[in-house]
Amino acid sequence: MHSFNPVTTVDELLKAQVDDGNVTSVKKKRIIYSEGKTAASIFYILKGKVKTSKWNEEGKELITGLYHEGDFIGFNALLDSGRYRETAEVIEDAELIIISRTDLEYHFEYNSSFLRKFLDILAANIAEKQEQMLRMAYSPLRKKVAEALLITYKKYNPSNKGEFSMNISRCNLAALAGVAKESLIRTLGDLRDENVVQIKDGKIIVTDIRKLEHLIYCSDGRSNI
Repeated sequence: MHSFNPVTTVDELLKAQVDDGNVTSVKKKRIIYSEGKTAASIFYILKGKVKTSKWNEEGKELITGLYHEGDFIGFNALLDSGRYRETAEVIEDAELIIISRTDLEYHFEYNSSFLRKFLDILAANIAEKQEQMLRMAYSPLRKKVAEALLITYKKYNPSNKGEFSMNISRCNLAALAGVAKESLIRTLGDLRDENVVQIKDGKIIVTDIRKLEHLIYCSDGRSNI
């Protein structure tokens, strides 16, 4: 812990953790933390991809977030009596910075400016997730699938380059949309026939982002473009 050198920015915090060797590599399909467990740390993704999810009583998974390089995960535990609200699993080999709760609390105590900056990051992320979950909870099937595709597209294609290939499993995409895998596959077939996506070697390629966005925001979940 940096007892005599409280940080003033998030970047300084991350650098201090790297300098102290608080970095770990985690393989695909490994669990980083589990819902309900006591939160000793939060994590920053240096590289790779991570999903967070919850499971209902019937054992159905609902993906609550997709994360990649530059994202924090596990921070909700700071606001929830110190327990993780979700399970985090690596979906592409990842490298993570581990930031202990004790270290964070020390920096918060000695630097109110840093605390405000960090809380701004948390608030923005929570608001985005709440809006996403609300839209998907009350949407028909086509809109749910379109929303899941758009979330994945924007998360893993921030530069908005042309045709973007999504290397995400059908199970994960269905869990993100909150629909059955069979329903997802049928809807993907419809979107392929409508030239919104292509499916090649198991990957989903978004070929018309405008049509995809229109599916979400038009009233009936169908594109008239």
